[in-house]
This record gives sequence, C-alpha cells and structure tokens, in this order.
Amino acid sequence: MTASITVGLISTPGLPADINQDLMKELPGLLSKMIDPQVSWETEMTVDPLVGVAEDTKQVLEKTNNIKEENGWDYAISLTDLPFFFEKNVVVGNAILEQRVAQISIPSFGLLPMRKRIRRAMLKLMENLYEGTPSETDNHTTQTRTGRRKLKKKLKKPFALSPISKEEGYSNQTGADLRYVIKSRFIGYIRVLLGMTNANQPWKAFFSFYKVLAISFATGTYISIFSTPWQLSVLYSNYRMIFMMLLAIFGMVIWVIFSQNLWEKPTEQGKKRWRRLYNGTTFLTLLTIVGINYIVLFGMFSISTSLFVPPDLFQVSTGMDKDPMANYYFNLVWLITSLGTLAGAIGTGLEREEKIRDITYSFRQQQRYYELEQQEENDYTEKEEGAGN
Repeated sequence: MTASITVGLISTPGLPADINQDLMKELPGLLSKMIDPQVSWETEMTVDPLVGVAEDTKQVLEKTNNIKEENGWDYAISLTDLPFFFEKNVVVGNAILEQRVAQISIPSFGLLPMRKRIRRAMLKLMENLYEGTPSETDNHTTQTRTGRRKLKKKLKKPFALSPISKEEGYSNQTGADLRYVIKSRFIGYIRVLLGMTNANQPWKAFFSFYKVLAISFATGTYISIFSTPWQLSVLYSNYRMIFMMLLAIFGMVIWVIFSQNLWEKPTEQGKKRWRRLYNGTTFLTLLTIVGINYIVLFGMFSISTSLFVPPDLFQVSTGMDKDPMANYYFNLVWLITSLGTLAGAIGTGLEREEKIRDITYSFRQQQRYYELEQQEENDYTEKEEGAGN
C-alpha cells in the first residue's frame, strides 16, 4: 500500500500567501518526482500572521511546529516575509530535522526570479527533512536516489550571484539544527533589503495614493498655464533638468517619511540591525512608489501637452525664432512633471496615516504583536471561564 505524506505550508498574509497558493499545485508532483515516487504526497495550506510576528527564528519554528501538530501534518514549512540572521549572515532557510519543520525567509531571495528560487529552496529543505527521518530513509529505491541526484543537480545553481552554504549543528540562537546562509554578508544584506522592498509590493500601494497623483497633476497643469515654465524648459540644460527631477523625487520621499513619522528611531528594545533594515526598506518602498507616480505623471502631461499646446503658441510664449522640435516639448513635460511632483507632497497629508504606515515593516510588526496579545488575552479568558465552570 502506498504511504501518504502531508506537507503543510504556512504563510503570513500577502505575498507569502500568494506564493504558497501557487506552490500547493506544483509541490505534490515535484516531491514525487524529486524525492520519493513511492509516496503519495499531499499539501495543505494555512495563513497565520503570527508566523512572522517576531524577529526570532526560534519562535517562528516553534509556532510552525505547533500548527503542524494541530493539523496532524507530517511536515511543515513556513514562508514568512521576515528576514533572519545567523550571527551576521543572512539566512535563507532553517530546519529542525527531528520535529520535521522548516522555515524560509522570502526577503533573502532578493528580487526576480524569486518564486523559482523559493520553489527550489523548498524542495531542498524537504529533501533534508525527509532524509532526516529514520523511518523513511531505510528503504530508498534506485529510482528515488536517481530523483535525488536530479534534485541536487537542479538545485546547484539557484543562487549564482551569492553562493549559499549549508550549515549543520544545533544553534541556541535559532533553535535549528540545519540552516542555509548567504556567504557574502554584503550581498546578503543588499538582497534582504531588495527582498523586503519587493515583499512590500509598492506597485500595489501606489494605487492607494490617488490623492497625491491628483494634486500633482492639478498643480502641474496650473503651472503650465504660465509662460515662465515654458521659457525655463528651453533655457535649462539636461543636467539641471536631471537635478530638478531628483530633487522632486527624493524631496517627496523625505517629506513623506518625516511628515508621517515613518523613520524608526533608536529605542532600548530595538536592535540597530532591524532598525536599519526597516528604515532602508521604507525609503526604497517610497522611492519606488514616487518613481511610479513620476512616470505616470509624465505620461499624463505628455498627452495633455501634445493636445493643448500647438507649436505656434509654444513659439510665441518662449520667443523662439523657429518651430519647436519634439525635444522642446519633452523638456517642458519633464519640468512640469518635476514641479508637480514637488507640489504633490502636500497630498500625502490628505491620506490616512494608517494607509501610508501600512507600507512599512515596523507597522505590520506592530499589528502582528497586537494580534498576538489579543490571542493571548482570548486564550486566558477562555481558561478563566473554563475554570469558573
């Protein structure tokens, strides 16, 4: 009779849940092909915000094991949007072989192609967990070993730009006895920073800032009525235009950060490493949103300028003695976009503070801690009521 093994996938809400949803469909076939074809593999999934509630690998693994036991799974792997470290190295994944649980950190994979890397890492960790189970390792067939060789060959090149090293042995720091870490600390830090920014999904947050876009467009349109911006667009050099663009983009980012108190300040409880990561992620996330805002504004002004600014009017307003070419229109749109972006910073004051703070990691962590406290209070209340009865 074919043995059946259930692998539970646990994720925090948002991007990790989306990735796990896709992996659920692929994993059974891949596990059968790559690890053991004589086993009937099944996958189940649950979303739990408390999997990413602490900057502590040990707590995440303990929570993963508790969920595994509650659901009666054979194995469990948690996917979280929280980065983890072992000493000063970035950790891609941890595992406790005896408990058959593992944890994967999404930010450690950087940007694209992230999903493929996560799938390969999950297969590799499952191979380690499966091999670390004595009852399963005694009866490997030739076909299974062939599948393992294919898996190892396929997993040789997932991290070409930042080699991963496998480390074994129990660690009091993480509570794990197996981990994969990025060898280069510098590359690891950059990947985590980009990965956390990617996990924030700034392109989705952009659509929530429609008031900023509306004010930027309205201001830019009003400015374009006067002839001064037209004349300046002809006189300004490309270097000055680039400076104006950078001033507008970075000025708006800095304004939003400090006007909404998004910058994490030193505290007695907070660690410098996490504070730097949170602040760096907030900056890059906002920079991406403002950059998208700038590109959209540029497109909107390009359309409006081409429709409502005829060459004769441009020539008269700027005092040119020849017909304006396309580059003059481009510079006009470029300048108006920069000025409109600067003015659009005012629009951030009209957005709800929670909406803006929601793009930061620290805010999501606070929300998760609040949920954890609520859960503990509910559990305590239920115990008290049970004791009273």
